[in-house]
Amino acid sequence: MKFLKLSLTFVFVLAALSCQSKKKEASTEVKQAIELTHEFIAKNNIPGLAITVSVKGKNVLSKGFGYGNLEAQTKVDPAKTRFRIGSISKPVSADALIQLWDQNKLQLDSSIQYYLPDFPKKQAKITSRMVAGHLAGIRHYNGNEFLSAKHYNSINDALEIFENDPLISYPGREYHYSSYGWNLLSRIVEKASGEDFLAYMQKHVFDPLEMHNTIADHTDSIIPNRTGFYQRIENNKIVNGAYVDNSIKWAGGGFLSTSEDVMRFAVAHSKAGYLNQKQIDELTRSQKTTNGTITEYGIGWASGTDNNGHYYYGHSGGSIGATTHMIVYPKEEVCVVVLTNLSRVRFRSFSHDIANLFMK
Repeated sequence: MKFLKLSLTFVFVLAALSCQSKKKEASTEVKQAIELTHEFIAKNNIPGLAITVSVKGKNVLSKGFGYGNLEAQTKVDPAKTRFRIGSISKPVSADALIQLWDQNKLQLDSSIQYYLPDFPKKQAKITSRMVAGHLAGIRHYNGNEFLSAKHYNSINDALEIFENDPLISYPGREYHYSSYGWNLLSRIVEKASGEDFLAYMQKHVFDPLEMHNTIADHTDSIIPNRTGFYQRIENNKIVNGAYVDNSIKWAGGGFLSTSEDVMRFAVAHSKAGYLNQKQIDELTRSQKTTNGTITEYGIGWASGTDNNGHYYYGHSGGSIGATTHMIVYPKEEVCVVVLTNLSRVRFRSFSHDIANLFMK
């Protein structure tokens, strides 16, 4: 009996040492991630950055660096600071499509004219799937449209920018990235659901995922904790970015969010639960051109393999005064979200390097 007690004590001691070892190892990974982040910020002269890393559904690192607003000297808080997330808005908005598809309210392979009969017909059938995968031939920004300061009262009004323009390629043949295509998709969401797009996103995506700090970037509203928007000019000087009105592209790049909110979204798409696996696969599976070329882009989600051969999906984002990245490694259940308040930051492999620290 005495021997049994000693044995059990030994087992408990080993277990405690093992837990301490794991905690120490995790701390080392976090320390390395923070060091890489400091180097990344210094190299790019970034005013403010938020990073959140999740492993198997739990945040192991969530930290703010620098200032969300330089003038007010407001420090970045990953739970509160609202950055422009740019084209991360696309996979976020894609949830509306896949939910309605799963409910048989929206057919991804039907002609867009089924939902929008007034949209000008082109030389061939265009489907929602093509548009969502940048295969429809719809153009991207021209000239200074990326700097548009015009306010659009509705998504339908914003379609006027490009609806009468010719396609830049025959539908399905070539991959051409287009944020304007997502204007079209958000209007289709309204027609298929009978709800205003932004109201739909709030009710069916943000609220269920508890993304309480995610909102459209309304320039005519006071939005607490919204960052300043900065750009770098000659001599590495940081200045205020140009004024823009993102009502030109809600679904394609018009949302504000925090790194922790975006992480809630990322984790929810790392495995079945919030969505079923069929929905996740439909979103993230790469589409192909008509000649069979893999585009590495599904329905609002880019995908690929990193330098270590790990499969991932996610999206980057670029806005006036913001550069962002969200990646999900579904097999390893590692997710990384990085948000900055500076235009044209060169991410290169930064987010993937961070993720790989937590895969050892």
